[in-house]
Amino acid sequence: MAQQRVRKRKRKSLGRILRDKLALMTMIFLFGFIAVVAGTIWTAYGKGDSYKKRYLSQQTYNSNPIPYKRGEILDRRGIVLAKSVMVYNLVLEPKVILEKEEAYREVTVSRLSEFFGISAEEINKIIDERPASGYQVLKKDVSHDDMTKFQEEAAEYNKRDKTGESEEESIKTIAGYSFESYYRREYPLKATASDIIGFTNSGNVGEWGIEGYYNSTLNGKDGIRYGYFNSNMELEESEIEPQNGMTIVSTIDADAQKMTEDIIAEYQKKENAVNVGIIIMNPNNGEIYVMASDKGYDSNNPRNLEGYYTKEEIAAMDDAAKMEALNKIWRNYCISDIFEPGSTYKPFTVAEALENGVVREDEIFICDGFEEVADRKMHCVNRLGHGGITLSESLEKSCNDVMMQIVKRLGREKFARYQNLFGIGTKTGIDLPGEAVGINYKEEQLNPVELATNSFGQGVSVTMIQMAAGFSSMVNGGIYYKPHIVKEVVNDEGAVVESSEPVIMKKTVTKSTAEFIKQSLYTAVESGTGYRAKTVGYKVGGKTGTAQKLDVVDGSVVRSETNYVLSFVGCVPFDNPEAVIYVAVDQPDVPDQATSGAASMLAGEVIDKVLKVIGIYPEQVTVTEEGEE
Repeated sequence: MAQQRVRKRKRKSLGRILRDKLALMTMIFLFGFIAVVAGTIWTAYGKGDSYKKRYLSQQTYNSNPIPYKRGEILDRRGIVLAKSVMVYNLVLEPKVILEKEEAYREVTVSRLSEFFGISAEEINKIIDERPASGYQVLKKDVSHDDMTKFQEEAAEYNKRDKTGESEEESIKTIAGYSFESYYRREYPLKATASDIIGFTNSGNVGEWGIEGYYNSTLNGKDGIRYGYFNSNMELEESEIEPQNGMTIVSTIDADAQKMTEDIIAEYQKKENAVNVGIIIMNPNNGEIYVMASDKGYDSNNPRNLEGYYTKEEIAAMDDAAKMEALNKIWRNYCISDIFEPGSTYKPFTVAEALENGVVREDEIFICDGFEEVADRKMHCVNRLGHGGITLSESLEKSCNDVMMQIVKRLGREKFARYQNLFGIGTKTGIDLPGEAVGINYKEEQLNPVELATNSFGQGVSVTMIQMAAGFSSMVNGGIYYKPHIVKEVVNDEGAVVESSEPVIMKKTVTKSTAEFIKQSLYTAVESGTGYRAKTVGYKVGGKTGTAQKLDVVDGSVVRSETNYVLSFVGCVPFDNPEAVIYVAVDQPDVPDQATSGAASMLAGEVIDKVLKVIGIYPEQVTVTEEGEE
C-alpha cells in the first residue's frame, strides 16, 4: 500500500511538471509572437519612413534625353549652308487634364486652340479617345518664340487675381500640356549647292553630299536629365550634357556656287540640255570651289518632285517610280555620271607621248585627213587634212590624225599605264558619296582600233571630277592632288580638330611637259577651237571636246550623228594656274550640237563672272585708240 501511494505521488508530480513546462513554452511563444507583431508594427509605422526613403533613394524619379545639336556645314568663308535650329513639339496630356477636368479642360483647350490655330474639336477628340495617355503630340515645329510666349501667357493666367470670380471660374487653370524640344535641320540657301550638301532624314541621318559622307562627324551624342529622391526624401536632379556634333567647313565658295548655278539656269532656259555640269577646282591643292549642275533641289524639301514632273505624272508614279525619280535628282552629275571626254582627252595623249620620249616638242606631223588602222580608215576632224602640223598645233586644231600617229608609237602598254596614272576610269576618292568609276581599257583590251579611238577620247568614259583632277596635275607641274570638298572640322568650342591638308597621290608629268601643254592650250584658246572661252583680262588655256553619244537603232548600239556631250577643260591663268574649269553640256537642244560651242562659251562666262568672287582677278587691260593691248 505504501508503495502504491508513493507511485501515485510521483505520477502527480510528473504531470504537474509537464503542465508547468507546457505553460511556460506557451507563454514564451506568446511573448515572441507579440514581439514580432509589435516589431512589425513599429517597423511599419516607426522606421517605415526610413526604409521608404532608402528605397526611393535608389529609384530614378524621371529621365529625359537632352538632344544634341548636329554640326553646321559652312562654306569656305563661314557662310552657313546647313544648321540645326531648336524647335518644339506641343504635347497634350489628356490624363492630367482629366484628373481635374472641371478646372483644366475648358480653359486649356480654349487657349491652345486660340494660340496655335488648332480646332477645339480636334483637341477634345484626342482627350476623349486617349484618356489614359500622358503624351500626344498636338503640333510639331513650334518656334522658341511661340513656345515662350504661350508659357508666359499661361503662367500669367494661372496667377491672375481671382477676386470677384465665382467658385467655378476661380478653379480654372491651364494645365495638361508640355513642350518637347528637338533640333530641325535647315538649309538657309535652299537649293544652292544641294548636290554638295545633301540633306537629312529624321533621326539625323544624312543622305548624299556632305551630310551623308560626314554623317558620323556631324552627329553628336544625346545628354540626359534625370532626378531621384535622396535619403531625406528630397528630390535631387542632375544632368549629363549632350555632346554636340562637329562643324564642317567646306572648300565651296557659296557666292561663286550660286552665280555658277544661275549661269547654268539661264543657259537651260534657252538651250534645255539634258544636263550641264561645271567644276572650278584649285589645281594646287585639290580644293573644289564650285561643283554645280542643272539638277538641283531644295534641301529643306528634298522629296518634292513638282519642279521636275507635272502633278499628273507624279500622281501616276508608284513608290518605286518616285524613288527612282528622286535618285535622279539627288545624284551629283559632276561625280556620278560618266561620258566620253572626246577631244578634251588629247592633252593627256600628248603629255603621255612627251613623257615617254616618242615625240619631240618641235616635231612636224603630216595630217592627210585619216589614218589606216587595222584595215580601216579612221578620219580626222578635218577630212581634207591639216597638212604639215606641229605638236602644239595638233592641240590647237584638235587633230585626230596626229593623236593616232602618236599612240601608235607609244604602244598600248604605256598608254594603259598613263591612263591609270591620270586617274582615268578610276575613282578619285573625293569625300562625297556616289562617285562613279568610269571606263578605261586594260592593256590587253587596247587593240589597234581601241588604241586609236582612245587617243582622241572615244571609247574611254570618265566622270567630270576625274577629268578635272587629272588635268590639274598636268598643268600644275605634275602633282596629282586628291580632290576634296571639306577644308576643316571644327568642334563645338570653335577649335579646329582636323584640317584637310593637300594629299599628294602621285606624280604624273614633268615640269617641262606641263609647260608645253599649258602654252599649247593657251594657243588653242587664243586662235584655235577654244576661242569662245577667251575672256578679256584673263590668260586662258584650254581644250574643247565633242563626243558622240550612243543611240540604239534597230536593236544595235551605234554612235549618234546628232547628239553629243560637249565639254571644255581649261586653266586660268595658263602660265601659273590658280583655277581649273571643267564644263560639260549633255545634249543641248540646238539644231547643230557639234558646232554650237556651248561648253567653251559657258566656260568663258564663268571665267568672266565667277573667278573674281573666288579671288582670281583679271589683269589690267590697256585700251588704246586701236583697241585692247
